[in-house]
Amino acid sequence: MPARGEFLTIDRRKLQQLAGRGAGTKVVAITTKTAALAATMAPGSMKQTIRPIISGTKNAPFGIVMVDHPAAPYVLNGTKPHVILPRNKKVLRFTVGGNVVYARRVDHPGTKPNNFLMKAMLMAAGKN
Repeated sequence: MPARGEFLTIDRRKLQQLAGRGAGTKVVAITTKTAALAATMAPGSMKQTIRPIISGTKNAPFGIVMVDHPAAPYVLNGTKPHVILPRNKKVLRFTVGGNVVYARRVDHPGTKPNNFLMKAMLMAAGKN
C-alpha cells in the first residue's frame, strides 16, 4: 500500500536552468501558485488537504506541494481493476443512483489516473 500523502517537488536547480537569475523567487511563486491551482482541480475533500511547503535557504529554496489525503495515490496514479470485499460485515452497502445496494463483493473496473498536481504545476509554470 502506498505511503499516505503524495507530493510534487519543484527542483530549484532545474528551475534555475530554465529561469536564470531570480530562480529562488520563482520557486516560491510557482510552488504557491501550483498549490492554489491544484486545490481547484482536486476532487472532493482532497481540495482541503493541499498545501505548499517552502524550505531550504533564502538563496536556495525548494518547494513541495503536499497532498495529505489517503486517496491521493489512487487518484494521481489510477487503479487497476480489483475486487472489493467487506472487511467487518457480511455485505457491502453503498448507493447507486439514489438506491441503496447491498453486495457480497464488487468487481471494480479501476480508475484512470488524474494527475492534477502535474497539470497544476505546468499551468503555474506557463507550460500548459
